[in-house]
Amino acid sequence: MPPRSDSRDKWNNRHSSQELGLAACEVLQKHIHLLAKHGTALDLACGLGRNAIELAQHGLQCDAVDISDVAIDRLQKYAKENNLNINAERADIERDGIGNKKYDVIVVSYFLYRPLLPAIIRALKPGGLLFYQTFVRSVTSENSVPRASLAKASFYLEKNELCSQLKQLEIRYYHETILDRNTNTASIAMLVASMPTGDNTKQIS
Repeated sequence: MPPRSDSRDKWNNRHSSQELGLAACEVLQKHIHLLAKHGTALDLACGLGRNAIELAQHGLQCDAVDISDVAIDRLQKYAKENNLNINAERADIERDGIGNKKYDVIVVSYFLYRPLLPAIIRALKPGGLLFYQTFVRSVTSENSVPRASLAKASFYLEKNELCSQLKQLEIRYYHETILDRNTNTASIAMLVASMPTGDNTKQIS
């Protein structure tokens, strides 16, 4: 089945003019030292692939998935021109999921679809790392979601929600903070977690 045209068109328009090759998300930059020099990685809902580019430059073989064919086409071209080991594919992950492949590293930035979280956990190899960064209801005020964004409230995490949703993993870092994003500020949750190994592996539903 083809991707949902309304969502695809929205992201195609956005990614057609945005700059490619920007810095990776802050939580990945901050903890880049945790990465091995080889292995497999997934940049989920990758957009123009800023995280995938960072991962591939670090030496990982990276899959990058997004609903936007414009973003995927641009990322494929960039990867080829820069000799980066990135396999970029278009997919509607909210509808089709992420498959059964296992990864050493998964990065998710500014994407939240709660029904997919168990699949993300299952996609981690033992010892695999998850870097997750996205919007959270404001850590500074009672009016936790901007009025203009109330219709999109499902895209915002509740306070500490990411830790509870990912409790099968070992939380290695978690922080909620305010970041400057272009001309605006935003409340952000940042997490690094790992899949337990050996006898410490927890049951995943």
